[in-house]
Amino acid sequence: MTYRYLSVRENKGTHSFIFLVMMTKCEALFFVFLLCSVAYVSSYKLHDRNSLRATSCAGTTWESNGKTVAGGNGPGSALNQLNSSYGIVVDSNNALFVSDYSNHRVIKWEQGASHGSLHIGELCGTNTNEEFCYPSAITFNKEGTLFVTVQSDSIGSVVFLKKGAASFETLITVNTSIYGIVWDQNEEYLYLGHHREHRVLKYTKDGKFVSVVAGGNGAGSALDQLDYPRGVAVDEDGSVYVADSSNHRIVKWMVNANKGVIVAGGTGIGNRTDQFNIPGDMIRDKSGTLYVVDIRNHRIVCVPAGARNSITIAGGYGQGNATNQLNSPIYLAFDNEGSLYVSDENNYRIQKFSKTDTPSSTGGYVNTPSKLAFAFGFLLLIVSSVCFFK
Repeated sequence: MTYRYLSVRENKGTHSFIFLVMMTKCEALFFVFLLCSVAYVSSYKLHDRNSLRATSCAGTTWESNGKTVAGGNGPGSALNQLNSSYGIVVDSNNALFVSDYSNHRVIKWEQGASHGSLHIGELCGTNTNEEFCYPSAITFNKEGTLFVTVQSDSIGSVVFLKKGAASFETLITVNTSIYGIVWDQNEEYLYLGHHREHRVLKYTKDGKFVSVVAGGNGAGSALDQLDYPRGVAVDEDGSVYVADSSNHRIVKWMVNANKGVIVAGGTGIGNRTDQFNIPGDMIRDKSGTLYVVDIRNHRIVCVPAGARNSITIAGGYGQGNATNQLNSPIYLAFDNEGSLYVSDENNYRIQKFSKTDTPSSTGGYVNTPSKLAFAFGFLLLIVSSVCFFK
């Protein structure tokens, strides 16, 4: 039997140590292969951790790298461009509708299209009843009617375009900008976030005022106040959730309550999991999970029902234009397949984060190199069987 020597020499000052291990050729091969396998798997995981993260919330995971599905060609007014994208919504055919804020229009992007088509708008400055300026929040009802909040000077309005109609109509006009709009579960009532009036109002589906359901006591940080509210969500009981943007918190107002309860944030401005930096648009799902745009932290987070800490599901890698980065995101939406869409305002694009098939209850890293580890282990088994069991 042939012997080989594996030596490790370490020099420390004038002393020299030699460690000699006697092993066979197969044993040496096995030992080196084992070290290389462990080193490769470890380095693979560390090198690709950003691109492999798929975060879980309410049993759903999303890829960390987004795909541009609208815009992404710099600011402009061409039909393959956006200029400060705001509200977004996806219809039942997965067509994307974008409030192109500074271009005063709503653009429709069919799935996979490289250009959008004008759906409504480009009428700002006409001084007519057809004037359509600075569209922001946007939503559909079950009949396919599109509702958009627009503003001109200090006047805000909710306009709607019925399915197949050629022109829009005005439903509500108020003396403030409106950045949040949501229907209740039965679409009997419409809730609007009155941004500069620091309150949320409830209206009938015909546009008649019902009541103030949150805030209404001036700008402030007390629990009976709001400070520039943005996103609004409503649960099955009629409780209202408000993205209280300048207070960096999410507040829940139950029906007929005279003050709210903080359900997320409210611990000062910051980027910890219990903090926000200007929360914007917000969606609540049937499980009670809140999905929130954290504008100045350049991330999308979710807050599971009953939790106070958030989980980042998109962005969160700093301000930028890489596929895993966002730059002042402002609105979000989901399609029928659960994919996440983000209005990435200062990158002039809409990013789609596809839902994955691999759940991760911890919100950590999935798609780690487990398959590679299995492959290496299998090869090691072959080497060992050849060497030791022949």
